[in-house]
Amino acid sequence: MPEITLDELLQEVKAKEEKMGESPDVTAKINLTATRLEQTARSGSVKILTDYDADGICSAFIMQRTIQSIAPDTHVEVQCNDRRGSYGVSSEIESDGVSKYIVLDMGSNQLQQLQETLGDDVIIIDHHLIEEQINIDAFNYNTRLLNPHSMSYEEGNSADYCATGLAYRLYQQMQERVPEMIHSEKQDNTIAIMAAIGTAADMVDVMDMRSNNRQILKDGVEKINNADENNIEYPIGYMLATAGIGQDDVTAHDVAFNVGAFLNAASRMSEILQENGAQRMYDAISSGDNPATYQQIDILAEINKDRKAYISELTGTESYRQFLEEQRNNPNNIALFELPHDTPAAFAGLVAGKLAEATDKAIICVTYSSSRECYTGSGRNVASNETGLKDFLDSLDLSDKMQYGGHTDAIGISRLDDIRFLESRLEANINAMERKSGDRLVLKMSPQELSSPETLEKMKAIEPLGTGLKLPPMEIEGKEQYRNGLYVKKNPSWKKVRIKADDTTLNIPDWSYSPASYPQDSKGNIKILAEVGLNSFNGQSVELTAKFDRSFQQERQKELQHDKPAPKKGAERE
Repeated sequence: MPEITLDELLQEVKAKEEKMGESPDVTAKINLTATRLEQTARSGSVKILTDYDADGICSAFIMQRTIQSIAPDTHVEVQCNDRRGSYGVSSEIESDGVSKYIVLDMGSNQLQQLQETLGDDVIIIDHHLIEEQINIDAFNYNTRLLNPHSMSYEEGNSADYCATGLAYRLYQQMQERVPEMIHSEKQDNTIAIMAAIGTAADMVDVMDMRSNNRQILKDGVEKINNADENNIEYPIGYMLATAGIGQDDVTAHDVAFNVGAFLNAASRMSEILQENGAQRMYDAISSGDNPATYQQIDILAEINKDRKAYISELTGTESYRQFLEEQRNNPNNIALFELPHDTPAAFAGLVAGKLAEATDKAIICVTYSSSRECYTGSGRNVASNETGLKDFLDSLDLSDKMQYGGHTDAIGISRLDDIRFLESRLEANINAMERKSGDRLVLKMSPQELSSPETLEKMKAIEPLGTGLKLPPMEIEGKEQYRNGLYVKKNPSWKKVRIKADDTTLNIPDWSYSPASYPQDSKGNIKILAEVGLNSFNGQSVELTAKFDRSFQQERQKELQHDKPAPKKGAERE
């Protein structure tokens, strides 16, 4: 099994960082769009239509501040997409005849509709895949349209900015273009933090060679770690604290899974709350320093608690556990999971993500909506699969029975008429979802090194980790101290595996614990595959988290077969 050390990884990261930088053609396109944005900002009235997730909220926050910094007298209204409807700009949207329109984090595949309803001067800033060549051409040549996916590169990759990253780059360009732009260090710091939140939450490539993603994350995390009431806007500081960002240093992972999840919580609960949760969230964090702001953020914190309780309920059912166990032992690389009828569609992506991680395969998760009389849902892929999830679905003959879109490995399903049709198409083409071949890379490190100060400093230097940069897992073998694991937060699926390896006792959380994942050999040893990361609770430290890998499990079963003692002479064989 090929191995790599932390020192070798750090050298690789530093070498790539030296070559990173925004592609010149992307910079040129951002500059051209900035010219149009300045004209729109000075128009007197602007409406921003944005998506309902953390990326949509953060990009709108930055865009509103950008416009108001250029033209303080311009009226700016932000309208967040309602998650209870379909993805994208509503087909019922109409121009008010006065305002100029900016569409964020959506709209690339609705270009004709938006230009017909909102005018040819509509600005669209998006990062989703563009499906039709006519729209790709329009984004390439129209300076009001900005989506790096319209640009072609030799390697076939475009700058992996999310909408927030693009909005932030426009804010930075405006500071150079407009000398009279009104901004302060406090505002710059706050916007840098929002840029990092949106970038981390949208899971873009932290090692993308054609963008400034890595620097955006580094700068934002540094400003969070050095924030006080004097250098960032207090409402955003209060929101960070409410989302669980405390006194200890944080990582990009903390930003994504604490703050990003908090920003997404209200919109995910929209169907339950019977309101546009994204709008409530945006209005709360952008309404300024006043008591009502903090009251609303406190209410949103309670909504976030309800969101956590609901997802725990969905993942605590017997059908969920049964599906998980079945799929862990199933050779297929993609599977379909059905949630109870009328589960809010916003939770399908969360469940799909959890199941994908727990089963190491692509998961499509759907729920039937009685009001819409169809299925909706989401799909998530895993790094172990060679085939992209959207590419796989595009290769199927889904006709008009399923409408979906999104990214290469994260898709949203807006309509599915017949779940059995999808099920049959998956079964007929199951082998088309291919798995990556080759040996798995593992991290060469002893259990004793995990707690050393030197390892912690190297981990900090490698940060930010995320999509595009995940440390290889460690293989750890030793005696399991408790056969049934230790409960975490009293959830039967959340346990810690306590293992004694090389005279070092390790507690390794497993968020989808199953005793079957830890078979013992003849000497009572188990072998565990664990991801290495940074824990920011009570000061930074290096932590391990159990990782389920089907290839690893198969290898372990083969090892155990060879480990079986030979039958005694004369013993009967079955």
